[in-house]
Formats: sequence, C-alpha cells, structure tokens
Amino acid sequence: MAPRAILFDLDETLTDRSQSLMKYSYAFMESFHNHLNTISTEEVYQLFKIADGNGYRSREEVFALLTKELPWAQNPPESFRISEHWASTFPRCSVATTGMYKVLEQLKSHGIKLGIITNGGSFSQNRKIDALGIREYLSTIIISESVNVKKPDEKIFAIALEEINMCASDTWYIGDHPVNDILGAASAGLTPVWIRGIHPWTEGHDEPSYQIDSINQLLSLLQV
Repeated sequence: MAPRAILFDLDETLTDRSQSLMKYSYAFMESFHNHLNTISTEEVYQLFKIADGNGYRSREEVFALLTKELPWAQNPPESFRISEHWASTFPRCSVATTGMYKVLEQLKSHGIKLGIITNGGSFSQNRKIDALGIREYLSTIIISESVNVKKPDEKIFAIALEEINMCASDTWYIGDHPVNDILGAASAGLTPVWIRGIHPWTEGHDEPSYQIDSINQLLSLLQV
C-alpha cells in the first residue's frame, strides 16, 4: 500500500554532502587563500572530506584537524575562526541530491504529505533547507535541537506524525543512517527506506525490506 506521508532525513538524503563540501571548499579558498601556501581546491576538498567523517565526527575534532593539516603560510588561525566560517557558510553551500526536486514535486502532486526529521542545530539545518528552497513541499520540519530529542529516539518521529496528523502505519521514512534513520523509524512504527552506500549496515539487525541507492529510485519503488 502506498504511504499517505513520507518523511525524510536531511543530510545525505536530500542533500549531497560530497557536492556540498566541494562547493564549500571553493568558499573556504576564497576566504582563506591568502593565508595558505600553494594548495588546490581539490586538495582542500579532500582534506575536508576526510576530516568531516560523513558529518559524524565532532566539529571540534574537524576544525582542530584542519588547523593542523592545512598548509598555512604563517601561524594558522585559531580553530574557532574556521568554525565560525563553517557555521556561517557551509549551510548555504548545500547541494541537492540528484533528482530531489523531481521526487518532491511528484510525491506532492500525488497528495502525499512530506516532511523532514533531522538531527542537528536549528540554525544550520534551517539554513540548509532554505538553501535548497524546498519549504513549499513540506508539511513539517522537525529539528532535534528544537524539540530536545534526537533520532533514533522514537519520540522525535512521534512529534512529526502528530504535526502532520498521520499514523505511523501510513508513513514512510527515508534515510541513510542504519541506526538513527532506519532502526529509529522502524521502532516508531514507520516503514523505513534505507539509502545504501553511505554507511554500512549495522550487524545484528535485519536489513529493511525497502532499499534504494539514491532518492531518485523512490518513484520507481512507489510506482508513481
């Protein structure tokens, strides 16, 4: 049975983190190139990608590593300056995953309610959503900092369901993280759809029935 509502993770589901990091690398070079010895934007991007850990390494670790590893021409800036630049600039560099706009448009045209449940800070996650320009498609946006509960806690899924007045059994959840997204959604009674290829599956748990390699494949899965 087709769902009446579909809720999405944000990072690495609606956004392409690799492409967002590449875009941010250009912005970083524009701001800091006078402070660096010779290094290409591609090399900066590779450093960011390694340091970022798919968004799951603490920001303090990331900025400390970059302060240490980047070829600064003189004394490196304090890590908080890189942190400030990231906080103000990275969310605006968000790049949509391939086909994301088509998928949201098609789902909404079929009367399916759409929303986002994401872990993270309210300021940064809201700016990512604004950078993507997708608020018009969404009936709810739940950000962990705003509701004081994080995925995989089933309470955060319950909050979203209440906002859109939907039952868990009528709702799908799309995400890339095995624990936070897939097991979390399943524990709350939603039907999870796992986007493979970002994180390995968690041992000791059965893989979900629905799996896709990109959000682009969601329409085929739903046959809409």
